[in-house]
Amino acid sequence: KRSSTDTKTTKTTMTSCIWAALALAAMQSSPSHAFVPATSEATVGGIRSIRSIRSTTANTPVGVALRSSSSEDDPLFYVRNSYIETSRQYRRTRFQHDDWLLHRSPDRFFKNLRTSVFSGIYRGIAKEVATVTGIAVFIWAWNLFLGEGYTGLDGLHHEPIAHLPLLTLPLTPFTLASPSLGLLLVFRTNASYGRWDEARKAWGLTINNSRNIARMGAAWSSKSIEPSDDIRRQKLEHLAKCIWAFPRSLARHMESPFISEADYVADLRENLDPAHADALVASAHRPNRALFDLANAVNDLPMHALRRNEIDKSIVVLGDQLGGSERLFSSPVPLFYTKHTARYLTAWITFLPFALYDPFASTFNHAAMIPCATVLSIFLFGIEELAIQLEEPFSILPMLGYSSTIGTNAMEIINWHFKMNEEQKS
Repeated sequence: KRSSTDTKTTKTTMTSCIWAALALAAMQSSPSHAFVPATSEATVGGIRSIRSIRSTTANTPVGVALRSSSSEDDPLFYVRNSYIETSRQYRRTRFQHDDWLLHRSPDRFFKNLRTSVFSGIYRGIAKEVATVTGIAVFIWAWNLFLGEGYTGLDGLHHEPIAHLPLLTLPLTPFTLASPSLGLLLVFRTNASYGRWDEARKAWGLTINNSRNIARMGAAWSSKSIEPSDDIRRQKLEHLAKCIWAFPRSLARHMESPFISEADYVADLRENLDPAHADALVASAHRPNRALFDLANAVNDLPMHALRRNEIDKSIVVLGDQLGGSERLFSSPVPLFYTKHTARYLTAWITFLPFALYDPFASTFNHAAMIPCATVLSIFLFGIEELAIQLEEPFSILPMLGYSSTIGTNAMEIINWHFKMNEEQKS
């Protein structure tokens, strides 16, 4: 005979498990507008520097268009403004010395555990985890109340409401399938990380060759060919601005047409001459136009033609990095591989709770199968989510920061040229 106390206890256990699953789903519904960045602006050497910083406020900075204006203009408005997309801007990491100290701190393990509930990766897979948890709760409740009965707190066995077949599967198929699933996930993650690494190296070469262009242009500008300091300064400053315009246009080229256009136009009009800025804005392929302007700026420098040819070699490298970035952006990991891996993982983890019921027979009413299914789904879906987030690397690279660094360095190198001339005169 089933006691009322045992019935209440079992109902309370079921309710707690269901609320745990709903809590995971609720994480996905957190308002994304709480993750709007503030901007810190500084003008260094005539080039405006924009640095994104974390902000927990919901105030959008004036003049910053990070999101689409309306769902009428953008068919993917709601996807673009979901948490998983808006949070990508906070993965644009640039480490300094203090960041490395914190990164290898001995407290990092406990800190990572404490911040698990705030993880963007986990919040991105909350629906999938909630689904697997709900399946586990359903199987657990079915088998206890409609299958074989349950054990009360008094240690007595209570008969089920109806003697229906148990929802169980043998664990052996999942054990046999685990190595192949692991190989698929490893290759998927490695391929995505390789794409991120290649994109970062492309930007590294862009930074290096931009500095080379500024250095050679400043060092080789000849006073004997152009005696006027004002004209040389005008040409070299124009060169520095053209150097900055290429990475800034490349960063815009890699972004969605529905976001950040206002920022791009404002940056060009603030840092470039009006005619130069208008020509870039009106161009169909802005990085190509920026390279064209850069080549003309180099060709206008007062130096020997052989030296201009040497500088042009660095411009060719910039063109190569532009083509490499476009190749990465337009060619994802083959979709049939991505879809097969996702289907394999989804089927494996969805049916896994059926095979976890019997192995946890030693726990109280098999209850440990529920948190086990939840944790496994978090880790496995998390691996696949990592690969998805890394596959398109440009929206998680601090491209605006790189552009500002390039512009600042270029203008600083140009200023060294005239400072050295003044020292020689004195």
